[in-house]
Amino acid sequence: MTLTQVPWGAASMLIRTHGDHATAYADKRISALAAIDDVDGVAVWKKIANCINQLSGTGSSN
Repeated sequence: MTLTQVPWGAASMLIRTHGDHATAYADKRISALAAIDDVDGVAVWKKIANCINQLSGTGSSN
């Protein structure tokens, strides 16, 4: 698995685990990381959220 595949794998796992709530889960992680000024963490989770939205057909996020 390459680094570009990691967000897709994470998104897929979150959809399997959280179903329709996967985007909300990712948004909570983004908010929590933003609250502690974790810029890199926010960037990673925004990529994951975007992948979730593309996989679930809900468009793009953040």
